[in-house]
Amino acid sequence: MIRLVLLSGWAIDARIWSPLASHWGASVTVDAIDWPGMGGRPALGDAGASAADTSDADASDASDADTGLFRRQVHAPSGIQTLAKAMGPSLSSCDGEPVIWVGWSLGALQAAALTRHLPPPDGLVLLGMGPSFCHPNGVTPTALADFHAAFRRDPTRAREHFLRWQLSGEPSPRDALRRLRSLLTPDVSTDHTTLEQGLATLASADIGDLLGGVPGDLSGDLPHERASDASGHMPGQVPRKTPPFPVTTLCGATDPLLAPAVRESMDERIEGAGHCPMLSQPARLAEVIQRHALHMLSDGNALTSRREAQYADREANDGDRETNDGDREAKGIDEVTP
Repeated sequence: MIRLVLLSGWAIDARIWSPLASHWGASVTVDAIDWPGMGGRPALGDAGASAADTSDADASDASDADTGLFRRQVHAPSGIQTLAKAMGPSLSSCDGEPVIWVGWSLGALQAAALTRHLPPPDGLVLLGMGPSFCHPNGVTPTALADFHAAFRRDPTRAREHFLRWQLSGEPSPRDALRRLRSLLTPDVSTDHTTLEQGLATLASADIGDLLGGVPGDLSGDLPHERASDASGHMPGQVPRKTPPFPVTTLCGATDPLLAPAVRESMDERIEGAGHCPMLSQPARLAEVIQRHALHMLSDGNALTSRREAQYADREANDGDRETNDGDREAKGIDEVTP
């Protein structure tokens, strides 16, 4: 038996996974877990209160800097430790059965972060997320910063706009929005501090090391600052290496939040779906997750090596198309910013 732990994204709780419930096979057990501050679960609160936390934080900060997981620290280091403590029991293996973490969007970034502070899973599935959220041909850092400012002015309105925007890649965005609102009824208040922290994570987290060294967004570097160092590595890029556990990446084929080259680099793209395949292709998504979970357990890190080769080939050929598609797709967040 394989245990699948499903982790949701920004401003949406674990109910987003409900459409998959009738499509899971007999070989898996499934738990959809809410993050602290989501789905009525208590928020973490201030994680930097004690001197002991601060002392532990220094060591954690050094560890995070070494791994390249965050180019800029998002949580206070004691905060990520507190998150790990809160999530650890829900993410751990039960009775020795293999456990696969399935993180969607922001949940993918946070799940990747927790592999540095908890016993790692037997496999990690990243849905709707590349090496980083921001990309010069997708959601730019400036666009995300503008949305963050809009959220501070009017959190309720900004969240509603975000829900509409992320559904723009589904075959029928209007139907998808109706399904989403039905799933999220009754409305469960989400902690605003948690949402603020989530936006900071989207702006800063880089999990390229877990994707075999695939670089994240380098758009903030000036050309003269991007010269390689003595080891041949670019700023913001970590050496290619095999992750300590299997990792696979999935996305909807028309995900509006991902740059074209990022979508192309995924291990599998789900046709007829955008950023929320749970709403538009629940049966297909359940089948894909289960198949990759079984593959990861039987085939180790084979996917990682294949993804490195795919990404290198596609990055070399996609520049012109990326620019054209990016100009069209990046408008999405600007159009819905309150």
